[in-house]
Amino acid sequence: MSFPNASLPLPVYAINKDLEILQLNQAAINSFTTGTSLFDIIDSESHPKLRNNVQPFKTIEALEINALSPTSEILLVDLYISWTEEKTAEVVFVKKDQSYINVSSQLNRLSNRLAETNFELLEAKETAETLLQENIILSSPFIEITENLALIPIFGELNVEKSATIATTITKRAYNSNVETIIIDFTAVRHIEQCGLTGLEKLVSMLQLLGFTIIVSGLHPTHVKEWIKLDFSKDIKFVKSLKSAV
Repeated sequence: MSFPNASLPLPVYAINKDLEILQLNQAAINSFTTGTSLFDIIDSESHPKLRNNVQPFKTIEALEINALSPTSEILLVDLYISWTEEKTAEVVFVKKDQSYINVSSQLNRLSNRLAETNFELLEAKETAETLLQENIILSSPFIEITENLALIPIFGELNVEKSATIATTITKRAYNSNVETIIIDFTAVRHIEQCGLTGLEKLVSMLQLLGFTIIVSGLHPTHVKEWIKLDFSKDIKFVKSLKSAV
């Protein structure tokens, strides 16, 4: 059984309180192994983590877990779960890009090295800063879904450094593309700093000046409180979820 909106770019499952799979979209079919339960598509070593964290009516944001590809290859993913009043949940899988994994691993090793020493390692510090910039860029990719539509999913926290890097990178990629509409999705954003949202406001203004139509999806109530403090363009279209935007 598939979702009506088969073009949704991210793997999505509908589950019940027993974690049994009720529905899935085409992206899920293409990305992961088959099964009747969420446990069937998760690597066995991640089962305890899934069992301890996924509970009825508990919203999950960015639970890192190992899933299984159609060929049983282990894939590192972030899990997002949102429950409905009908005791069912929508589960979204966001696969971690290999470059993102490599950069994050290097960042962790450098951070541990700096923590264990009693003096500043200038070269290591500069390398860490470069890797951090790469990590920010990789955490907000520019995904061309169709010839006319692109998606910018933003992950983690949105601060001033991240918004500035995203603005520079995304503007260049958007300008060199053929898309006309850009969806900026906040589903995976945990926290927004006011200064980070100010930087995003500049990005939206630049994209609109370049002639793009902007759609914003997945805002949480806490995001909205920060959003309304700024004077964003009234030409932005807002939708509740990425599924509604595509």
